[in-house]
Amino acid sequence: MAQIAREEYEGARPVVKDGPVISRRSVVILAAWMLVAMLLAGQAWFAAQVRGESLAWARASAIWLVWAAVWAALTPIALRLEARFPLRRPRLLGALALHGVASAICALVNLAIFALAAPVIGATQVEPTWLGAFSRLLGTTLLLNLPVYWLIVAAAHGERLVRSAREKDRRQLRLEAQLADARLQALRLQLQPHFLFNALNTISVLMHEDVDSADRILLQLSALLRRSLDSTEAHEVTLGEEIGFLKSYLAIEQVRFGGRLSYRILVPDAVLQARVPNLILQPLVENALRHGLATRAGPGRVEIRAERQGDSLLLCVADDGRGLPPATTERVGLANTRARLRLLYADRQRLNVRNSADGGVIAEIELPWRTAP
Repeated sequence: MAQIAREEYEGARPVVKDGPVISRRSVVILAAWMLVAMLLAGQAWFAAQVRGESLAWARASAIWLVWAAVWAALTPIALRLEARFPLRRPRLLGALALHGVASAICALVNLAIFALAAPVIGATQVEPTWLGAFSRLLGTTLLLNLPVYWLIVAAAHGERLVRSAREKDRRQLRLEAQLADARLQALRLQLQPHFLFNALNTISVLMHEDVDSADRILLQLSALLRRSLDSTEAHEVTLGEEIGFLKSYLAIEQVRFGGRLSYRILVPDAVLQARVPNLILQPLVENALRHGLATRAGPGRVEIRAERQGDSLLLCVADDGRGLPPATTERVGLANTRARLRLLYADRQRLNVRNSADGGVIAEIELPWRTAP
């Protein structure tokens, strides 16, 4: 939005280049009227040729260029009047009356100036006096000039409607972006108390069994929360940062499970700079621990993998637990993850959780490959 505003501001600034100050709008108006003059001159010249009349191209061009130049000078006045008295309710009737008077005045001014230039440019049927020429033009072309003013006003009105529609779209996009940002922030912050509750519950249990282990977990938890708060405004981080957070989390969980937990992280250096949602892997690993490792008596393993596949990044968390029971209802972690992925990437993402053929659960996330924030 700031870039758009800056461009509009710069577009309204005068352009100074070794000469008089000319605004961009003035250049556009002048060019448009010159184009109209050339089209009308061409039409007049071609019609004369068809009728077998003698009309030099230079004379036809001069006549219509004078006419167009006067209207080009009157156009800023018409635009200013339209901006000051737009054709919209509740003052539509008043605006129509004012523009009706203004159209008559502008048409008369155009004819008066054209009558002065008529002898110079060789206009046909020129009267010997300015008043005579003006009277003839008044009787023959006044009604042809009146609509010109209304066309200018209509063009300005249409431009305003288009500009208003674009501004409305910009506001709508800003509101949608702000809403999505707020929802993402709420979803991500929802994970922090959820994770914190589980960690504190682990510490509470260990306080009665192993005070030293509980103390180590408290220190690790403190460092982990500090790291989380440092990136509290970021919806995306690098995969390297996400893996660093996950290692700290697994260090805490390893104290909780002792020798029953083993894990392996297979993430090549080539993908560590990829952008991923903040705290996207922790809920998947937590699910693997809670519903895989915690429900079995023997040791368990969790594996975290990442690889690039074309224009996509594939993240995978697998465990060797008992697998998903039938009719499983997604809990906070997975539902939260799906919602965040939809908000961030729309239909360019995929989250699939399924039972592995060898036992356990595989959770896969596919994201668009991106390394720039």
